Amino acid sequence: MDEVVGRGHFPHSTTVGDFLRRFSEEEHFTALQRVEDELNRQTLRRMGCRQLTLDIDATIIEADSSKRENVAKAYNGAVGFQPLILFALEPGLVLAHDFRPANVHPGAGATGLIDHALTVIPAGVKLHFRSDSACYDQKVVNYCEDHGITFTIAAPLTERLRKTIDEAPESAWRPLDKGVEIAQVYYQPTGWSRSYRFIVTRRAKGQDLLGTVWKHWALVTNIKTGNPDWILQRHRRHANVENGIRELKGGFSLSRPPCLAYRANRAWFQLGLIANDLFSAIKLVFLPGRWASRRIKSFRWRMIQLGGLLVRHARKRVLKIARGHPRADDLVKLRRAVQACA
Repeated sequence: MDEVVGRGHFPHSTTVGDFLRRFSEEEHFTALQRVEDELNRQTLRRMGCRQLTLDIDATIIEADSSKRENVAKAYNGAVGFQPLILFALEPGLVLAHDFRPANVHPGAGATGLIDHALTVIPAGVKLHFRSDSACYDQKVVNYCEDHGITFTIAAPLTERLRKTIDEAPESAWRPLDKGVEIAQVYYQPTGWSRSYRFIVTRRAKGQDLLGTVWKHWALVTNIKTGNPDWILQRHRRHANVENGIRELKGGFSLSRPPCLAYRANRAWFQLGLIANDLFSAIKLVFLPGRWASRRIKSFRWRMIQLGGLLVRHARKRVLKIARGHPRADDLVKLRRAVQACA
């Protein structure tokens, strides 16, 4: 622990701002990306995952001032940035991202992020891609097909798709949840190379002169076999991506850009992602399984903020903690495991 506490005081915010503004060249971000990629590569290799779920989503990071470089107005009227983030669900790692203005289409560049993630993921790992309707795009579908990636993507209810759903026989529908029914249809969107399997749900929202008025929802998938209920339930867990984004914004303080310069804010965001991935690696690789579901705030409270006594011994600073502390053993094991990897 002396190696950690012997570094001096944490720098002032103006010093941190000066540091971030030094990221002025593209090669600086390339170096950061190499660090993040190697961290993720080593974590995935140590975990030995046989399959991964790739969840993608965009989020709005509001700026306090429109004077910040490269900010723009998003679809909801907020001014700021709209990074696109690709998560690996099981380890909680951010495998790729794109930090861009808020007026960019939420799903733009999705194939580029998946392509980058494939350079990090070990060979032979089975991949499943999930997204909301922002990635309902022929390019995304074709990319997944070409690389052997299964996918479920929420589908917008176009007029042609609605017609296909309406033409499904009543016998195709069966109960799913309370008040919700499920069916599957095959439909070829305009410009797509073939028909795909669409899993559809409906819920009655009222009556009119022609009968029941239904509210529909649909997803498209290239999974050709399997229970539609299971595929739908698996896709619904895509909502957990919001927890990952909430962790980045709340746990790692990525909710407000700190600088006026775009490259400084871009570096700030990428450093936050590296911190998130490092935290995930610590939980999953070096600590017992009971820590795997902990968020960073809980981890700080239960592990990092342990009470102790800082003393000097043999010309070193040593942090002494109570032997009977309930998390002392985990802290010692963590330190030894990290030292063994150095």
